[in-house]
Amino acid sequence: MSEPTAPTAADVRTAADVLKAAIDAHLAAVEGRSDESDPAVRAAFLAMAAAAEAYDDSLYDTYNEVTPFEIPSQYPEVAADPDNPEAISVLIRRDYQIEHPGRLLGAARALAAGAVDPEVDINTVAGSLAALFDVFDPDEIHNRSDELGLLPADGTTWVLAADPETIGDEQWFDDPFSDTDPERTVCRFDVIGDEEEDDEYFDTFAEDGSEDEIDGIEVV
Repeated sequence: MSEPTAPTAADVRTAADVLKAAIDAHLAAVEGRSDESDPAVRAAFLAMAAAAEAYDDSLYDTYNEVTPFEIPSQYPEVAADPDNPEAISVLIRRDYQIEHPGRLLGAARALAAGAVDPEVDINTVAGSLAALFDVFDPDEIHNRSDELGLLPADGTTWVLAADPETIGDEQWFDDPFSDTDPERTVCRFDVIGDEEEDDEYFDTFAEDGSEDEIDGIEVV
């Protein structure tokens, strides 16, 4: 099988013309849209995004240049329904103060020595953190926080409806939180100080149709 040939200068010019036409088409769709969810606008947006990507690729391959803009993924191919999700993403943030650096370094030497890459310097705070998070998962770190010299602060957990077709797609690793959309929230739990707050709720009903509770989550 022959390898694909690099784009020519004429190919770059063609891609630029396609992009310019796509921009005009998108503007026309926006000017004439019937409402905020007009499918014609979405279709024009996707066409412009594809044209921009094609132009960017050909420009780089031919001239080693890039464009100064980036198309955000505002309009997913499949809308994730937070009321009836087919897949979910769980986003967790926990903040800690490093209350006892010496305890942290000691724990890294005692618990992680020999279990991590020898190039990791466990004589520094950063290296000790890297070693401990390599050995323990975040829940274990949280449960051992006092032992590790960490003082838990605020935290939050978001459960978001996700597009099932994107599950297992590792492309999001480079920017894992870029598509965090509050409208996809299934439920959310915030910990402020020592108090946990359920900021978002979801509806559920018992089999007899009455309102019910699940595992202490408030039902509305």
